[in-house]
Amino acid sequence: MGFLGPTTVRCPAGRWTTIIATSFAQIPKSWDVHFDGEAYGEFEEKKSSWIFPGAPRRGRLTARMTFDRGYWNTFYSVRVRPDADVVATIE
Repeated sequence: MGFLGPTTVRCPAGRWTTIIATSFAQIPKSWDVHFDGEAYGEFEEKKSSWIFPGAPRRGRLTARMTFDRGYWNTFYSVRVRPDADVVATIE
């Protein structure tokens, strides 16, 4: 994600789009994400503990969301599948 400010990602309707992906990071970090317009659809968050994958967490999209990577989440990703085209702003 951007070091100089928010990053925007276009997320087409009905398709999975990765909005956050980190590898080999083991320090906690949070991302605030907000979507333009109506945010309907689903998200999937994956965390690993070193090389051991965790179970993905899925849920419904909302207009504003916060995602947290914890200690030892060596591989971390968030992807979304909106019901309509949206733009995600990640801070």
